Amino acid sequence: MILSGTVLTERASAVGFFVLFPGFILYHTLVAMGMIPAFLGGLFGVVSVMMFIVYCALLPSQLHLLLSASRGYALLTFAFFAYVLLWAVVNYGLVGGGVMRAAMIQTVETLVLWLVLFVMGYRLPMDSPRLSRAFWVAFGLIAGYLLIHVATTGQWMFFARRMLEADGGENVSTYQGYARSALVLLVFLIAISERALVRAGLIVLGAFVMFVLGARSELYAFLSLSLLLLLLWAGMSVKYMLTLLAVAAALIALVVSQFEALASSRQLQILDLSGTSSWLARQNLGQRAVEQITANPLLGRFGGHITSADMTGGYAHSMLSAWVNFGLLGFLLYLGLTATAFLGAALRLLSAGDWSGRWVFAFSINFVCLLLIVLAKPVFWPLPALGWGAFANALVASRLQQDGHDESRQRKAARDQQGRNDNESGTPDLSPSAL
Repeated sequence: MILSGTVLTERASAVGFFVLFPGFILYHTLVAMGMIPAFLGGLFGVVSVMMFIVYCALLPSQLHLLLSASRGYALLTFAFFAYVLLWAVVNYGLVGGGVMRAAMIQTVETLVLWLVLFVMGYRLPMDSPRLSRAFWVAFGLIAGYLLIHVATTGQWMFFARRMLEADGGENVSTYQGYARSALVLLVFLIAISERALVRAGLIVLGAFVMFVLGARSELYAFLSLSLLLLLLWAGMSVKYMLTLLAVAAALIALVVSQFEALASSRQLQILDLSGTSSWLARQNLGQRAVEQITANPLLGRFGGHITSADMTGGYAHSMLSAWVNFGLLGFLLYLGLTATAFLGAALRLLSAGDWSGRWVFAFSINFVCLLLIVLAKPVFWPLPALGWGAFANALVASRLQQDGHDESRQRKAARDQQGRNDNESGTPDLSPSAL
């Protein structure tokens, strides 16, 4: 059997999506437990490069539909990719040196991740039963393991790297990688779920998972998304209003009952951020970014975070890092793509009442990405590209659905007209549709 480019791209996207997100957590946990070697390194980069090669072969077959049916959004996304690449090449060519080389490599790596996640989001088969089952099984394993971890150790934090700290712990992901994957896993499951009780259970258990994994920004982004969705659903149904109250009561009861154990956790440090070293360091990096932007508001300073901090990780943990590295135009394109996707998906949900899985996923993933790039994540965080692809996915699917409805109406109108003509002429309609 010969498969079309579309089917191959969808299957590759489904496999890659599972491996990069729930598979990432399962892989690193097994490595931390010593059950498997780290044969894929950190997994995310290696698998992304493999997916990049696959997509380079398959993307030409998808471009026509993507560009014609996404109302210019995909074209703008590719224009942003091209701009970032050109910007990096020009700066490296004009200045050169070790700093520019490091900034160039970091930018190219980010572009590879962006392209992979964008195409993956665009061709993700949201209605695939196999993908849904795989995600539910993975979520059950992850949540079950973390529940056992808390129950047996009494510790509300899970850091897989500490399990191998004395013997190759660097091969195991940090809590940020775990939280990124768990966030996407939960957003996807909420989007494809249809029952209020299932969504409520996901939110409560998902909040537990995100808390135990230890990343503040992803936890509060997930809670903010959950509250927003429940408020929207509550406005449509009394059942969801009761669900909202039940979820809030369950989370409050959990925090109150375990407050002493949770009081010293990283997550509750948000109540007094001024005393945390990580917050102070981020404030310092943000101030440096503002100074570099003020010095050159139009062009920014490509690689400025490396120059000022003497390391590739010395960027501002916000969208300001895009302004520093790619200038004002790059910043506006970067922010605009996520804001457009979020607002476009919100408009579809609220005005058209289209609460299909594709649109809920596009809305949800772009909401958390927009929130986090404004408050906590640098331009080198790759997840926004998944949101851009999810929005393109929903746009194309809706366009195809609309075209199908239009074609059906045209055929029906043609049949009705033929019937009227036959009645006027006295000729019976013997077409198969009439019979």
